[in-house]
Amino acid sequence: MKKLWWRIKYYFKRLKQMDRQGFKDAINYAHEKSGKSKFVILVDMMWCSFRYTAGYVDYNEFEFYLLNGKERKTYITLGHSDKVVKYYNDREYVGLFDDKSQFDVLFAKFISRKHIDLEEVDVEAFKAFVVEHGKVMAKRKNDYVGRGIDKIDYNETPDIDFEKLYNDLKANRQYLIEEFFTQHPKMSELSPTSVNTMRIITFLDNTQTPRVLITALKSGLGGHVDNIGQGGMYTILDEKGTVVYPFIDKHGNQHTNHPLTGENLMGFQIPNFENVVAQVKEACLVIPQVRYIGWDVAVSQDGNAELIEGNSSSGPFQVIPSLSKDRVGIRPVYEKYMTDIKF
Repeated sequence: MKKLWWRIKYYFKRLKQMDRQGFKDAINYAHEKSGKSKFVILVDMMWCSFRYTAGYVDYNEFEFYLLNGKERKTYITLGHSDKVVKYYNDREYVGLFDDKSQFDVLFAKFISRKHIDLEEVDVEAFKAFVVEHGKVMAKRKNDYVGRGIDKIDYNETPDIDFEKLYNDLKANRQYLIEEFFTQHPKMSELSPTSVNTMRIITFLDNTQTPRVLITALKSGLGGHVDNIGQGGMYTILDEKGTVVYPFIDKHGNQHTNHPLTGENLMGFQIPNFENVVAQVKEACLVIPQVRYIGWDVAVSQDGNAELIEGNSSSGPFQVIPSLSKDRVGIRPVYEKYMTDIKF
């Protein structure tokens, strides 16, 4: 009964927040992909929203229009992820992850890039930082999916009006200014214009052992960020850090070769992957009150993990059905370690 009541509350919460135009676009997308009538898709989306807490984004991203009920039950949806976050992540501590400036301080051991906070420094200190480092990134401290991030390159545009830029950044809440990170040359092969990161989703189990649930690799497509929502693409890595599935962009297109360079993507290997994962597991123990985290992790020039951010409310990543032989999602892995809740 408790589980049913949670589903009902979650369903109406999502219904209230739903983007009506986005919902219509999602129906059209599923209709084109599946060949099913729009009415059938509409009814099925509503059913999946209630039965599997799968919103229309989940429905299309994880190709629910291809699956039967048994297969759908193996996939983790945004609703499931939200439930995990609320159950396992202490609300008193999640803010330490949500504030990127505070995150940089707490996880300094795993972050090599220098940073300043415009809420704490004046325009002269800001200018000195930019001139010293040449290229920096300006970020909002509490934004997600690559939004609110801009590159400032003093080497290319030395005639910057620093007072105007300082005020503009503060007006746009881009308070966090970070030294531009130079990634491992192997990672630059994916996209030289962006820092290409992994989303490593971890869970601290009841024995305080960090578990890696899944690892996704993100790549930019000509922009300076790699998030799929900002024009990038992603794939799911195997346990050795190797690309074994095609990359997927926000339009659902699959890529075995890079769309811009033509380079083969299959078999791409994350450098020093075992060491990077070990460092991420160590980071899991810094704030044990937050047990479910989606880490955005780059690889430094010397092969170490460089934490970009930690997401205390990470959405799900998993192999989509059309790329899976058995059409089984990541839910069995979650259930193996999360023994206190029912999905």
